[in-house]
Amino acid sequence: MRYGGNRQFGGLQEGGVVPHVRCPTCGVLSYAPSEGREVICADCGAPIVSTGDAGCVAAGDGRLDRLLRMTRELLDTDVALLTEIRDGREIAVRVDGAWPGQVSLHDASVALENTFCQRMLDGRIGNYIRDAEADPRVSDLGMARQLGIRAWLGVPIELSDMRLYALCCLACESRPSLGEREVRLLMGLAASVRAELHGLQRPA
Repeated sequence: MRYGGNRQFGGLQEGGVVPHVRCPTCGVLSYAPSEGREVICADCGAPIVSTGDAGCVAAGDGRLDRLLRMTRELLDTDVALLTEIRDGREIAVRVDGAWPGQVSLHDASVALENTFCQRMLDGRIGNYIRDAEADPRVSDLGMARQLGIRAWLGVPIELSDMRLYALCCLACESRPSLGEREVRLLMGLAASVRAELHGLQRPA
């Protein structure tokens, strides 16, 4: 999915990094929609004032977990996943949220041919599915039927060393309102995740 120009959308510069602030009390990241606007920390409830600066946090293992949490909360889904695509499989390397009936999706590995991401990558679908059960492009996916996935949203993350990841969100209910707004937000979050992954690759 391509977008032209360099427009702003809901405080997010298209193709850029999600603007955010870090809570001085507990250190959790919060979305910062505009300069001078007070943000309430979702974790501890402390007030934070946004400066309007966009950027990503310094590389660190826990930062990815916080970005995954932010992704799930901002997009209001049941689960957010960072997956790595390699050797013909899609592997969940980071997970935030709990899927009904599952202990955890962390380290879950699925044959790539049986995933939403493969169909996104080869152009059969875009970056979101509003109702997997009713959409003939994905209704045959065994993974979706087995887990009961109704809505999906995902964008690819390609690193400079050619490793391929995806940032995805899953919901157990259909989401008729999913569209370009959510995709653009996810793209901005993915830019922050990409920066984290690059930071973790750099030698100490």
